[in-house]
This record gives sequence, C-alpha cells and structure tokens, in this order.
Amino acid sequence: MTNNTHAGCDCTDSDSSRRGFVRGCGAAFALSIAGTGAVGSAAGARQDSEGPRPIVDLLADMPDNWGRWGIDDELGAINYIGSAEMVAGMEAVTNYGDKVHRYTLQDPVTGEAIDALVSDATNPTTDTGDPMFPGRFPARRTNSADASDETGSLTTAPDERGMEFADDVFATPLYLQGATHVDALGHAWYDGQMYNGFDPATTHTAREFDEDVTGTRNINALPGDPELGTVNTTHGLGRADVSNAADAGVVGRGVLLDVGRHMGTEGPNDSWLPLDPTGSNEDAAVTLADLQATAETQGTEIREHDIVLVRTGAIERTKDPDAEWHPLGEPGLTYTDDLIEWVYGMEIPYMGADNLAVEQVTHTVSEEDLSNGREGLAGTYVLPIHGAFLRDLGLTINEVMDLSELAEQCAADGIYEFLFAAAPLHVEMGTGAPINPVVIKATEEGSMDDGGTETQTETEGSMETDTEATAATGDGLGAAATALGLAGLAGGVGRRATGNDSTGGPSE
Repeated sequence: MTNNTHAGCDCTDSDSSRRGFVRGCGAAFALSIAGTGAVGSAAGARQDSEGPRPIVDLLADMPDNWGRWGIDDELGAINYIGSAEMVAGMEAVTNYGDKVHRYTLQDPVTGEAIDALVSDATNPTTDTGDPMFPGRFPARRTNSADASDETGSLTTAPDERGMEFADDVFATPLYLQGATHVDALGHAWYDGQMYNGFDPATTHTAREFDEDVTGTRNINALPGDPELGTVNTTHGLGRADVSNAADAGVVGRGVLLDVGRHMGTEGPNDSWLPLDPTGSNEDAAVTLADLQATAETQGTEIREHDIVLVRTGAIERTKDPDAEWHPLGEPGLTYTDDLIEWVYGMEIPYMGADNLAVEQVTHTVSEEDLSNGREGLAGTYVLPIHGAFLRDLGLTINEVMDLSELAEQCAADGIYEFLFAAAPLHVEMGTGAPINPVVIKATEEGSMDDGGTETQTETEGSMETDTEATAATGDGLGAAATALGLAGLAGGVGRRATGNDSTGGPSE
C-alpha cells in the first residue's frame, strides 16, 4: 500500500455535533466550478466565511492504489475483477434456480430539460426531465433523413427499388458526462496529480486528424450557425481515459444497497431520501454506518471485489412532477475516514448510484467522521469522495443510474445480489462515457412489508447461507475486517441502528 503524501494537519481534540450539509458558500462554490455562477445561500444555511477546505488536507495519509498494477496502469480497481469475480456473478443468479429477470439501468436520453438546468428557474423545482449536473444540458437528437419531403431519405438507386433509411444526429452536444455514465479515472484530480501520479497536463493532449470534418467551434452552436467550421484537431485525456474501462468491461457479482427504502422519509412508502439544499437535513447523508445497517436489514453480504450499487430514490424525483428536485441538494454518500478505509480494504472495483454524483456535492465533515489525530481537518469540502475514489483508489464510479425497477424486485423477493455487466461507450480520450448496465437477477417468492425493512421469508438456497453469514458477522458486510487491520470500522452503526457494533470487511 502506498499513501498520498500531502500537507499535514493541525489536529485538536474536541467534541463535534453530527454534520450539516451543503452549507451556504460551499454550495455557491460548487455552482461556480460547474460553470453556472454563484448563488445566494438558502435561508437558514450557515455561512462559512473561509469557504470549502482543500481536499488535499482531508485525503492526506489516506490509502491509495498507485503503483499496485504498475506505474503505467490506467484501469485502476477494475483490475480486481478476474475469473473468480465473474463466476461469483453467475453464481449469484444460478444459486436460486432458473427464474431470472433482466434489468437495464440507464436513464433514457429524452432531451427533456429540467428548467433549473437551462434557465433562471429557482431551485428546488418540480420540473421533470433528464437529470444532469449544472453547466450541462440535455442532448437532443433530430432526424437527418426520413420519409418526409423536408428531410428526405438515404436511398440506393430509386429505379432499383432499393432500401430507404431514416438516420439521425444530435442537434445539441451529447455530453459524455451527461445522463447515465461512468467517470474516467482522469476525469477528476487534485494537488497537481491524477490517478497513479499522472500529470494533469495530459488532460489537454492534442489529437490531429488527416481529414477535416465539419463541426462546431462553440459547443452551443447548431448546424447553420456561423460557428460551424472544420475540425481537424481535438484535445482529450492522454492518460486514464474512459477507453480503458470500455476495453476491459465490468462483469461480476453486484449488490444493491437500497438505502432509500431502508431509511427514507419521502416518496412512495417513504422510500426516498430527502433533498438537502440548505444543509439542515442529515437524513440526506449516506454514511458507512447507513450502508452497514441497510445490508443487515436486507440480509445481504458484501464480499471483496463486489460491485456496489446504492439507491437513494433520487432518480425517481426527476420523473415525478409533484416532487421537488435540486441538482446540488441531492442525497448521497458522505465522507468519513472509515468509508474510504472500508472501500480500500474490501477492494471494491466499481460503485454506482442513482444520483448525479454518487456523493453529496458539498458536505461538512465532522470530527467524529475522522480518525484519531485528524480531528483538526473537520470542515466543509466539495466532492471529496471523487478525489478519494477516482484519483486515489482508481475506483470507477457510475452516476445517474435508474435503480427503481431493480429495487422494487429486490424488495419483493429479498434477493439483493445479481450478475452485473456493463461497458461504457468506447470513446478514445474521453473523460467519461454513456453506459447502459445490464443486471441479471434471480427471483424467488418472499414477503416484505410495505417499507421493505422487515426480514423476509427465505427459501432454501444461497440466500439462507447469506443470512447465516450475516448473523455471524452482525452487519451483513462480510468477515475478517479485524484481520485486515480495519479497526476504524468498529463502533455503533449510528443514528439508525443503535446497538450494532460490528465491523465490516472482506469475506473469506
């Protein structure tokens, strides 16, 4: 293991209350870096005169995977996935019999805009449409050929009665980081280094083409606009681009942690976590303790090298005209030292969620979220988990997943493990790419209450084995954490599972 060599910290010993999230100027800062400009803080949000703290301080001395697969590695934690992991994915289906369901997890690209993303609409909004991070807007396609007189058709010789075709193009930019997508490891960095120590200057690597192609010089230009011109040189990631994940593909045992169903307070059957645009609702925060409690409630064992999907209910908000939505106020994972240590120790290769960023965009890290001696690092940070996952651990993240149908079936039959298979669109030098993951999941007859929080009736088979393993470890997250030295994971599950003091770690 190698550790980041970052600036030190001035640590103090004092008590701290549970965190508050998306504080005033922290949210404004997040908007400004997204290219949308600053916004005023919401009523009741605490003003932090110093602004967000540097990520480099928070992630100092935390684990990383640099050099684990060689100094030139650009694939990262997907390297953990080999034959055994793919077989485990197949066994997650076949151990239950021969009744299976197929699910795709991509949110449709409709071109419908949420006004908050493309206008001066005030957040929160109840508009529906394609969810995207501020600064981007939904892609819209149109026909370039069809059966109309206006557009015409691609044809072979008419007198030969040849085939005729419809064809289409995107009339607005198709953001590789828009809609359901994966982030390339080179998408985000801090402190002058990318994943595996690569130089951020490589993000502006030029590629020259022998032939000119008509294109736009301005991303907002449409065909016929004066900005239309020729393109013979582009720039992109020279290191750690998305083509590495596209070449490898991701196939293995996936598990769903339906945190929204476990601790939600809004939406159908209270299965959504709330928005938190003002930093006043800690129930929007998903901690490691919440993941542990959710796994225990579901009777789900998380094993080393598993693909972990987290549902908050965020995607359903964008489809409900009666529900408020706020791009920077979505619920999500929140930083703790224990979370990063757990992900590192479990060697998680891939993680996805149904929100825009997997984590909350801006949140405050409290003293109790930090290990002994690091309490002085408490404060407000912007996207620190992106720094830990992408840049330090080489962990590929999948954002804006539609987990709604999969979650409904998991709650109905109590089976939360499955075969997960996905590969992003192969775009050379891309910072990310659209993706449509496919899940194959077994199903059995079972019973659950409306809230999905009671232990379901299990039939004979692998789920009974998983439940027994859960009882043995106490938290449904596998065993042998102590052997890995992850003592920092011990302690109470927290505000929603009082009394659970077990640890999480790799299964043997």
